[in-house]
Amino acid sequence: MALEVRKATAGDLEPLWGLYAASCARQVPGDMGPDWHMGVYPARSDLEGRLAAGELYVGEQDGALVAGMVVTEGEDPIYAKVPWQVPAAPDEVAVLHLLVVDPAVRGRGVGSQMVDAAARVAAQAGKRTLHLDTLEQNTGAIALYKRCGLSAACVMPVHYEDIGDASTVLFELALDAGDAAEGAATIEGAAAAKADAASRGGDGHGGESFSVEVITVSDRSYRGERPDASGPALVELAERHGYRVVATRLVPDEREQIEAELRDAAARGVALVLTTGGTGFLPRDVTPEATAAVCERMAPGIPEAMRAASLAITPKACLSREVAGIVGRTLVVNLPGSPKAAVENVSAVIGPIAHGLGILRGEALDG
Repeated sequence: MALEVRKATAGDLEPLWGLYAASCARQVPGDMGPDWHMGVYPARSDLEGRLAAGELYVGEQDGALVAGMVVTEGEDPIYAKVPWQVPAAPDEVAVLHLLVVDPAVRGRGVGSQMVDAAARVAAQAGKRTLHLDTLEQNTGAIALYKRCGLSAACVMPVHYEDIGDASTVLFELALDAGDAAEGAATIEGAAAAKADAASRGGDGHGGESFSVEVITVSDRSYRGERPDASGPALVELAERHGYRVVATRLVPDEREQIEAELRDAAARGVALVLTTGGTGFLPRDVTPEATAAVCERMAPGIPEAMRAASLAITPKACLSREVAGIVGRTLVVNLPGSPKAAVENVSAVIGPIAHGLGILRGEALDG
C-alpha cells in the first residue's frame, strides 16, 4: 500500500511516541543526526498539545504507523532574523517540526512523502511558504529536504531548549496555490501519498523530478523469511539520480497481484515503475508475464540494453527474462531479484529512461 498521511488521533499518540523513542535510541553521540532528547525535545506534553491543536500528522503504510510530523501555522519566533527569499507575512507561513520516520522503513521514500504532505497541508491553509530547520550536522535530513525541492535560506545559530545554541540550516519552500486543490481531499481523508501524475523534469530535464515506484516480487521476503535488499537499493539509486520515490511495494510471486500493483501504479499516475524479482526460470517467476499482460506497448530496447551491459559482467545475463513496457503514461521496467544485478541493470539505462519519460509525459521532443 502507498503511504497514507492524515491528522493524528488520540489512538496514534502511543505508537507515535514509540517511533520517536526508536529514532532517539539509534542516535550515537556526535553522529550526524538530529540530536533529539526524549522528554525534552520531543516532549510527550508537546505532542499532546499538538494533537489537541490539530497540528500532529501521521503516516501509515500497510496498516502500520511509520512516520509522524508537526505542521504549525504562523512563523516561528526563532526565525525572526532569517533572510528568507520567499516574501511572506508571518501569518502566510507554515512550519514543519519533528519529522520522524520509523528506522525500519528508512530509505524507502517515506520521508519525501511526508514532506510533500506537509507542503499540501500548508497550501490548503493558504500559506505562501513552508519553513523548517535542521542541525548543520544532520546530513541525512539536509539531503532529504534538498531532494524535496526546499532551498537553504541560510546557516545560522539557533537556540534550542534542549541543546542550547547550535549551527542550523534554515530551509524554505515556495508553495503553489494549485497544491491545495491537488491535495485537499487526501490529507483529511485517505491517501496523501498519491503519486504525482503531473510530475515532470527527471534526470537531466529540469523542473520537478519524475515519480517512481519500486515493487519487490519475492515469496520469501513477502513471508518475512528474508529481508528485502533489492527494493531499498533501487530506492537509493533512483533518489540519487533525481527521481522522487512515491511508494514501495512487496508482493509474492503471484501473477494476479503483480498485475494489480502495476495497474494501480499506472492509475495513480506514477511515471516509472521498477520491479525487482520474479524474472528467472523457476515456475513461479512470472513478473515478465504479468508485466506484458498489463502493458499496452512494449519497449524492448530497454531490456536489450540491460542484457548487453550485463553480458560484459557475466554470461548468465543471457538467461534474463526482464521486459519493459508502457501502460498509459507509465513506464514499467523489470529488473533481476539480486540487489547487485538490479542496480547494475538499471544503471545501464537510467539516462535514456529519463529522456523516454520526457517524451511519454509530454516534457521533451522526440529527437
